Amino acid sequence: MSTTAVETWAGADLSQIGPIYPMVGTEFILFLAGLAFWLFFHIKQARIEKQEMEADEAAARTPERLARVFEEEAKARVD
Repeated sequence: MSTTAVETWAGADLSQIGPIYPMVGTEFILFLAGLAFWLFFHIKQARIEKQEMEADEAAARTPERLARVFEEEAKARVD
């Protein structure tokens, strides 16, 4: 399968061939789009993880949970 008019690359003058891949000139725009997505993803992920951590911490501070932990530790010390 050939996508260019080049028969062989041996001895080819690339300056005379021109672009050999699609969407030439959009590299910087695609870079900026990728960078924006990357930053958005990390900021969103950090917020989600912070909410989950706060929920886990709140659940760990309930009186029932603390009492159960202290009971388990007391049993472990006796054994």
